[in-house]
Amino acid sequence: MPSGTIAGGQPLTIEPGDMTPPPPPAPPDEALARQLPSPLRRTGSSIAADRTYTGLAVGAAVIAVVFVGYLIWNTVAQTGEVWSTFGVWGFLTGDQWLPTPVSGAPIFGALPFIYGTLMTSILALMIAVPAAIGIALATVVLLPKKLRGPIGAMINLLAAVPSVIFGLWGLTVLVPFLKPALEWLSTTFGGLNIFGWHPFEGPITSGSYLISALVLAVMVLPIITAIIREVLLTVPRDQQEAAYALGATRWEMVRNSMLPWARSGIVGASALGLGRAVGETIAIALLLGNSPGIFTSLVGPGSTLASIIALQTGEASGLQLSALTALAVVLFVLAFGINALARLLVRRHEGGAARKGGLVSRAVTGIVGLFPRRAPKNVQASPPLAAGAPPPPPPRREPATISGSASLSRSRRVRSRLGEGVVWFSLAFGMVPLILVIWEMVRLGLPAISGSFFTELPPTDPSSYAGGISNALVGTLILMGIATLIAAPLGILTALFIRDVARPGTISGKIGSAVGFVVDILLGVPSIVVGLIVYLGVVIVMGHFSAWAGGIALAIIMFPVVVRASDEVLQLVPQAQKEAAMALGAPKWRTTLAIVIPAALPGIITGVLLGVARASGETAPLLFTSLGNQFFSTALNEPISAIPQLIYQRTIQVATPASLQLAWGAALVLVAIIFILNIGGALISRRSRTLEVR
Repeated sequence: MPSGTIAGGQPLTIEPGDMTPPPPPAPPDEALARQLPSPLRRTGSSIAADRTYTGLAVGAAVIAVVFVGYLIWNTVAQTGEVWSTFGVWGFLTGDQWLPTPVSGAPIFGALPFIYGTLMTSILALMIAVPAAIGIALATVVLLPKKLRGPIGAMINLLAAVPSVIFGLWGLTVLVPFLKPALEWLSTTFGGLNIFGWHPFEGPITSGSYLISALVLAVMVLPIITAIIREVLLTVPRDQQEAAYALGATRWEMVRNSMLPWARSGIVGASALGLGRAVGETIAIALLLGNSPGIFTSLVGPGSTLASIIALQTGEASGLQLSALTALAVVLFVLAFGINALARLLVRRHEGGAARKGGLVSRAVTGIVGLFPRRAPKNVQASPPLAAGAPPPPPPRREPATISGSASLSRSRRVRSRLGEGVVWFSLAFGMVPLILVIWEMVRLGLPAISGSFFTELPPTDPSSYAGGISNALVGTLILMGIATLIAAPLGILTALFIRDVARPGTISGKIGSAVGFVVDILLGVPSIVVGLIVYLGVVIVMGHFSAWAGGIALAIIMFPVVVRASDEVLQLVPQAQKEAAMALGAPKWRTTLAIVIPAALPGIITGVLLGVARASGETAPLLFTSLGNQFFSTALNEPISAIPQLIYQRTIQVATPASLQLAWGAALVLVAIIFILNIGGALISRRSRTLEVR
């Protein structure tokens, strides 16, 4: 009977006829594993803490969505009277707006305002899109690498300038400067007739479609430029090098390699800019005037959906208020449709970029046809390599320049110079307005700045150069505090629910998708619509204007910015860190509190600061929520002043040299606050990226 031993010294005996093989030796780790204690059971307090965290995240998301949904439903309910009076089609196609006619009942039609909105927005896009493409190309291809970041950051500063300041600049600087050009257009082309439409017929007044579109183009330029720049950065490097290898100049590479690749992204960026343009309120109200009409002169005044809501809602009631609310619904639907189409196009381009193999091959094939190969002249054959010698490295080919390539035809050199010249002109178009706006603020606003400017009330005499903005400065800080206290916790918890709590394929995942959809809708809602929603759902219910109402309106504007910024940075937290913490027995709330939030905190703070910067420059929502206050007030249940309101009132309602100087001084202070917030957010974001690299 054979015998022996196995690992561990245990005897091994095989009985006759027993052909069963012996068991394999146990691994050494198994013996150690038997000595480890069993996993710790979760305590009741740990389970309760997990449920509390989940309940807070779900509750924040549901409360935010339900509250906004209630306000929207309440707004739509206010439009019943106008639909029953004129009908949906009759209201949308009506071409008259007569709140107080000489005789008969009031007449309300939306078509003149829809026309004005689309006309100003389309004219603005015709100016902004080519300029944005040129600026994006300059910051991606043409500029030296050391200048691309700073120049791009300066263009982005245009987005930090509030619309009321653009309106103030356009009204006081651009309108007087361009008035002679408009008069020349009217004199030279006033008789032009396009199927009964006279696009340049006078007289010339302070408001015009062309000047409004020019200022609006400058306002939407940063967002279009930023998206196109990101799209151009996705162009594969080998596709660019293929164009250079086939003899293309830099401009030919851009025209035939980069722009075709980025076409859908450019269209999506243009649509996003259009969605931003249709909701602009204060600048258009200052520059376009209030003269509704269809196919009126481009050098004359007009009116838009947003501007008429801002100018008439405060004093409207009954059927007129219902008609203005219906205009807000039309504006909301229009902006939502445009933004949804834009996001679809941008995501489609992102999906195409991820599957870039086929696109690259087709693009390179097209480039080959554009640049046929030619046999090089005076090229000697290379000597044969010695046996065993390594092949020489391929020569490094620099991109063909316009002046350094003797084989370029004159027509190609001219086209390349013209193309790059257009790019440089576009860069100047983006830089000049920023420089001029800042220069005018400093030149006209700095004389108003003094110690008393921050401690005194605005003067009651419109011709007095004394006084300050103490009530507006304190009111702005109070409104920002209310908005931040509401939007920051709700936004962060909602982002945690979408990214950390909701599970795909479950009920929570479906709720998370619905919440994300609502957040995307809120990102595209024009601010004037937000103001009207809060006016109908809060101000009318409370019976008076108040700081609470203004803070709630600004919180609704801040909320989607905080959610999306926090959601983006939460995605960057490594999944391995969360899994490691939970593998060590940490409950979900502890993992979120100790791992997720500390890792994402710089980005979350940046998102909150960007939300505050975005809301602090808003004027339209405050016109009929917090209303404004001539006196110093810190009561939350009473009307309160704010810097954007003060600028608007001193420009529209007073408009004396003294009041304009006060408005420019307030604009300088407001832009300084917004710049500080944006720079602070950028520094925090950059510092967090530096720490991650280390």
